[in-house]
Amino acid sequence: MVAIFILLIGGVAVVASVTLMSASRKARSWPVVTGRIVERSVGPSTTTGASRPGRYFEPRVTYDYAVAGKPYQGHRIAMTTEAYDEAKARRVVDELPDSVEVHYDPSNPADAVLQPSAIGMSILILAFGAIAVLVGGGMLLTSFTGK
Repeated sequence: MVAIFILLIGGVAVVASVTLMSASRKARSWPVVTGRIVERSVGPSTTTGASRPGRYFEPRVTYDYAVAGKPYQGHRIAMTTEAYDEAKARRVVDELPDSVEVHYDPSNPADAVLQPSAIGMSILILAFGAIAVLVGGGMLLTSFTGK
């Protein structure tokens, strides 16, 4: 039962990695407009360390941009939300320039991101998924062969 669970988790991670790589590739080809950061902050992470609140933080921004004269407001820095210690999250948000390149989805200009590449995170998830698939598969195979 544990082997199947590990195998499934690995499979989900591999699929998630491929999906993220595809979305990242697509976002890198989106049109770019110049935007302006209007708010910077650091807040508790919404994705990491839920069991240890107050330990992980994420940089948060609000930026204004316009597409074909219509104003929009964005909040995503990257394709994935990264969590850091508070000092690192503050550095990440403070290092963003006031004037930024905004990559927006031409079919939905309200969908925008400042850093469209998520290759590093994709590779990390893929590696985790591949290892889990190998471990789960090995455990399952061992349970059938009885060795």
